[in-house]
Amino acid sequence: MCKVWGIVNRKGGVGKTTTATTLAYLLSVKGKKVALIDFDGQRHSTKLLGVQSPEKLNITIYELLKCVVMEEELPARDNYVITTDTGVDLIPANNKLDNFEKLMSDTDFAEYKLKEYVDTIRDQYDYILIDCMPKMGTPMINVMICCDGLIIPVQSETLAVEGMSEFFKAYHKIRSRINPELEIEGILITMDNQRTKVSQRVKHQLNVSLGEHVRIFQNCIPRSTRVPDAVDAGMTVCELDPTNAASIAYQNFAEELISHAG
Repeated sequence: MCKVWGIVNRKGGVGKTTTATTLAYLLSVKGKKVALIDFDGQRHSTKLLGVQSPEKLNITIYELLKCVVMEEELPARDNYVITTDTGVDLIPANNKLDNFEKLMSDTDFAEYKLKEYVDTIRDQYDYILIDCMPKMGTPMINVMICCDGLIIPVQSETLAVEGMSEFFKAYHKIRSRINPELEIEGILITMDNQRTKVSQRVKHQLNVSLGEHVRIFQNCIPRSTRVPDAVDAGMTVCELDPTNAASIAYQNFAEELISHAG
């Protein structure tokens, strides 16, 4: 049975794309059939998975959603799915996705359009991961409605919890009214430096304010220069340097996530 997980946070720069692409890779090397949907106009997942010029792509997630909105037949899967060397199927994005909310502005049931597309591919995969744009409103609601679970990367910094209340209000509203199966799989602390007082304070703050209600993964992702090195090389840190501390942490996180999610 396919699991659909959204990697979400209303803030940018917290490690969403790194987490989405690395988790997709780790699930794929375990022999799972994995799709990664780049649902962010910054198209970082698309570029990180090897697409050098996303703007030249004829079909991206934007065109697919446009077909859904216009009630047109979707293009053949082979015309837009990009299968990476690691076996992950990428549904790419480019900057056209910045027009998503405009596309949805006069659409009935706009919040369901991503789900309508995902439902057409769901039976083809073990896992579908969605790298979500850092934005509340229609994009985030689309993700919450179509997902089974949410993974929330949170950078180990002073303002980590800022804005989380708005996110959780939206989550509880969606769960109670529309998608009762939606779960928060957990909060993943990223870019962590365990030796600093700031990191210790942030983790304590997260545990105090959210720990009773939301799982906080035991495995934190340490800050590592090898992560940007991997991005520069167009691969995940687990491919570039499997023995690096961040790689090992991501591997342990993946095991923890799979164990928790059953």
